[in-house]
Amino acid sequence: MIFKNTMITCESATQFISQKEEHRLSVSRRIKLFIHLAICKFCRLFEMQNRFLIHHIKHASTTASLSEFEKEALQNKINSELKK
Repeated sequence: MIFKNTMITCESATQFISQKEEHRLSVSRRIKLFIHLAICKFCRLFEMQNRFLIHHIKHASTTASLSEFEKEALQNKINSELKK
């Protein structure tokens, strides 16, 4: 059967969508994702949101930076959370 193993879960679809931003997907993954997106409105929404975020992250520019005190405070908070 040609459609055997073509259905993927939403979890796999979101992984494929994220991977698609980093590199080109294989033909089989693109087909599986296409079929899934044709059926699943939630994953289509995730794809649109992901594209929006990636676009704005790539085009974001800022001159803001943390002070040494802020960096140290943030590092301490991260370390304390990791110890839990």
